This record gives sequence, structure tokens and C-alpha cells, in this order.
Amino acid sequence: MCLPRSADVDYLLISDDDDDVGDGGRGGWSRAGTWPTAVRHKSALVYVAGRPGTLRCVVVGGHPDPTIRVRVSRSQPETGEPVLPPETPRMTLRVSSRMEGDRGLRVERRAADLASRGRFVTDVDDDEAVVSCEATVDGFAPRLATATITVLCQ
Repeated sequence: MCLPRSADVDYLLISDDDDDVGDGGRGGWSRAGTWPTAVRHKSALVYVAGRPGTLRCVVVGGHPDPTIRVRVSRSQPETGEPVLPPETPRMTLRVSSRMEGDRGLRVERRAADLASRGRFVTDVDDDEAVVSCEATVDGFAPRLATATITVLCQ
């Protein structure tokens, strides 16, 4: 019998894809297996001012389950100092796992998706804000991914 050991996060992805469309998982989580297959890390997240969108952080790997933190910060125009927006979106977590490999050599793969699912609303002041997604497993250094928000006017 193998005892589970700690494992670091394999990778992080930040995305503005909405996974709740009826296309069988275009956003990354298939309806059948709830496994991230098509999510891509984006260096620029695009939203329309005043319209709800999705902000997602997908974490693959990690044991025990990593602690995930998403932050949105923007610079104050006068001073250039970072400012946290007054309200952050409510985010929900989906966790899944699957076995890969041949019998006797199988590996369990874990994934966690922390997403606002259509509740992330930006305004013009959020243009060029930076989103950071941090995943931490005890005993390992935190993993970090960042992306910049681009806000389009209606």
C-alpha cells in the first residue's frame, strides 16, 4: 500500500472563458468528466465595461489540495501605488481527479477550478488591472500566474 505524499502544483491557468456554455466543455470542463482540457492561460483578459464576465483560475496538481487565492489590483493614477478594488467577485470552487496510466503505474491527477462564473463585472477604472492567481501546498513555494485586464467600452 502506498501512502500519499505531498505533491507540488503542476501548473496554473488564468482565463476569462465562460465554462457554462452548452458546448460540451469549450471553456475547459467537459460535462462528462469535469476535467480541464481546453483552458488556456491568457496574458490579457478582455471584458466589456459594466457587463458580467467570468474570471477563472485553474490549478492542476497539488496534494493535499492547494490553497488558491485570486487577487485583482490596479494602480492609482496619481501615485502608481497598487489599489485593491472595493469589491471582489464571489467565486466557486470545482475539484476533480482522475487516474492516468497503465495498471500498476497509475497516477492520480487533480484539478481545481476557482471561478466567478458570470459574476465578474469591470468598469473603465479596471483597465490594465492585474489579476494574480496563487496556489500553495504546504511544504512547497507558492505558484503564481498573472494576467492583465483589458476593459472595452460598450
